[in-house]
Amino acid sequence: MVSLSSFGIYIPLAFICGVVLVTQPGFNSTLSNNVGGALNAATVSLCVSAVAILIIRIFFAPGMSLSVAWDKTPYWGWFGGFLGVFFVVTSMYVAPRIGATALVSLILCGQMIAALVFDRFGILGYGETPITLTRGLGILLIIVGTGLVLLRR
Repeated sequence: MVSLSSFGIYIPLAFICGVVLVTQPGFNSTLSNNVGGALNAATVSLCVSAVAILIIRIFFAPGMSLSVAWDKTPYWGWFGGFLGVFFVVTSMYVAPRIGATALVSLILCGQMIAALVFDRFGILGYGETPITLTRGLGILLIIVGTGLVLLRR
């Protein structure tokens, strides 16, 4: 069993990622309203992301060879960028229509179910971790909680 203290800085960083995950669609939806729609806003948002990561990379990343990466990485390893585009465009479109709480509840529910399956079968490089009664119960509670959030009255 891993203690909470052994996670150190990772717990607050993960928490901050959660805050960012709910903040980003709000920013992007506002941008979408001012630049002519979700695809235009996604283009602007992802261009800003590209510039930001290129600047950060200059100062902090080791050198890399794209040709070596191309040879060593399986074809599916290159699809993360497409998923990022899907998330940005979809969340900015959906957020103002269903609200932040419903959006985040559904995102969390999808993440947890996918994570349970990925862990169980060791998909995408995650180590194989069995589905225990407590993990299953935790996921069930998240599903029930999402259902409660989605109830209109």
